[in-house]
Amino acid sequence: MSEFSADVRVLFSEAELAEIDTNKIMRADGNEVSAVELARAWERYVKKINDDRALPWEDHSVWTEHDLAGALFMRDYVEDALERLRPELADKMRQYVAKTDDLFKSFTAEDSGERMGRIAGVELEGRGWWWFRVPTSGPIVQDLARWEKPEG
Repeated sequence: MSEFSADVRVLFSEAELAEIDTNKIMRADGNEVSAVELARAWERYVKKINDDRALPWEDHSVWTEHDLAGALFMRDYVEDALERLRPELADKMRQYVAKTDDLFKSFTAEDSGERMGRIAGVELEGRGWWWFRVPTSGPIVQDLARWEKPEG
């Protein structure tokens, strides 16, 4: 699936996995998910966005700025799930998440976040660093260009 661990679960003992599983969070869609599931989803989202950068904007399989917003919300969920874990376990999980964060940072640049805030319909205050980064190339860059003008 990726250059990362094929299964993040191999990094944890059975007891740690059970503890992670008892600290699930409720997503907006009503599903309860664990930090492991969320970290793997964040990894898949980031990999998809990165892979799409090589494709033309006209390709109907590429993700849009709205999908990027969905990925940023997913990273919010990851953070929420990590905050529910005891510090030692959260730190261990953060080591895994950091690999995906580093990949995301490798193909994005700092941004004001204003466009992403408008796209996602959220206030930026208190948001994580990921809300203030956008891809430097690929179809999403073209999509974001349409949002450069402030709302009138």
